[in-house]
Amino acid sequence: MCAVRVEKHLGCETQSRRYQLSVLLLLLGIYLHGAKGSVFRTDATLAVPTVWPDATVDDCHDEYMLAGINAASTFAAEYERCELTANETQLDLSIDETLERQQIEMGSRTLCGNFELCAELDDHFEYIECMKNSGSQNMDIIVEINHNATSAHTRLREDIDSVQQTLVLCTLEAQVAYESSMRLAFEELQVCRSQADDYPR
Repeated sequence: MCAVRVEKHLGCETQSRRYQLSVLLLLLGIYLHGAKGSVFRTDATLAVPTVWPDATVDDCHDEYMLAGINAASTFAAEYERCELTANETQLDLSIDETLERQQIEMGSRTLCGNFELCAELDDHFEYIECMKNSGSQNMDIIVEINHNATSAHTRLREDIDSVQQTLVLCTLEAQVAYESSMRLAFEELQVCRSQADDYPR
């Protein structure tokens, strides 16, 4: 329940990204159906370009697309891990939401009950006297409701902000890793094309 509420606060951004990644993976998979064995090195620590003495331009492009699939798959897995981590953070709330709500509702029912008791009196004097006598108690109840609601809201807002921060920082790292992988794959593509036998020089 907590995780569902946080996702509402974070919006539909998560679902949209998942959909985009799924479409990307599907299209790339169809494009590369039947592609030849991989000759790219997709290690993010790549320092020395791979040598392709017998590669064609088509081979280079196929391998670049495969590298894109690998990078997208890794990003999708990391994004899902970030969501799980954020949801685990949400489970560790600083307040008991159910208890806080019960206390607020109890005060509200007591307040309304006092008004209803007075409203049942037909005599105008008795009605006014009842409202006067219960007024002080009702004021105390209103102050308590406001205090409890404000305190709970403030602490819950901090929890939700913490979840948001956890998710943003985690996905940012995943995004940086994805962009680095694609940059290295593009550099490999350029080297491969320059060495391909059928590439115009």
